[in-house]
Amino acid sequence: MVRIAAEFLQIIKDFSLFDDMYMNCFFKDFPEGIQFILRKILDRSDLVVKSVHIQDVMVSMTSKTSRLDVFAEDGEGNQYDVEFQFLPNENIPKRGRYYLGNIDQNMIRRGEDYDTLHEAYVIFICAGDPIKKHKPMYHYTMKDEDGNELNDGQHLLILNADYEGDWRLKDLMNDIKASDPETMKYEVLKERAEYLKEEEEGNMQLNMNLQNLMMKAENKGIEKGREEEKTNMIFHMLKEKFDVKTIMRALNVSEETINKIKATMK
Repeated sequence: MVRIAAEFLQIIKDFSLFDDMYMNCFFKDFPEGIQFILRKILDRSDLVVKSVHIQDVMVSMTSKTSRLDVFAEDGEGNQYDVEFQFLPNENIPKRGRYYLGNIDQNMIRRGEDYDTLHEAYVIFICAGDPIKKHKPMYHYTMKDEDGNELNDGQHLLILNADYEGDWRLKDLMNDIKASDPETMKYEVLKERAEYLKEEEEGNMQLNMNLQNLMMKAENKGIEKGREEEKTNMIFHMLKEKFDVKTIMRALNVSEETINKIKATMK
């Protein structure tokens, strides 16, 4: 049995789906997980996920590269990008527009008719309300000035996982935010969390990824123990969407220090 450092075990215990590293492991080879989440959000019990890609990169020779958290396609050819957004102060609406454009560009092949374009969904699950209208969910489609739908097949959904009132997806949002599997309601998600956090094989997957992350920071040639290295590691962990409390515990730094570095990333 391989021993896992106590600080790493604590980080693993604190992980939620807003942590990129945990989210990657959670949905890897687990299509039923994202299928369950999509069925709940879209209120479609018949939705069947055919394929899932984690951190799928859409590359263009001339445009900005997009890295999608969880990219899925259903049996009808409809495509879905689900983003877990811990820092919702970023420009979510325009990111959504860009991601939808990239999905469309990759959905249609040269010589094909535009009628072959299927439905495209970009779904941001946010730790907060980036739209600031105090709603739990926003669903945007193209409409004219009279409110008539264009029916072009594009959908942008923005969910506020921290919405305090009761609503249809309250339990799902709580499961997504949960770090303790015992507090989760939905069995399909709870069992996956228990495997990763409580079973040795799942623990080792997360431990290996944590070690790789730390090595990335150290391999940048910065002498171990210096403040520059710690700053670099904080920056890298924020970029990987680690929770602030997790970074505080792992690197023994204050919340104020992390927030100062976070401010430079905006």
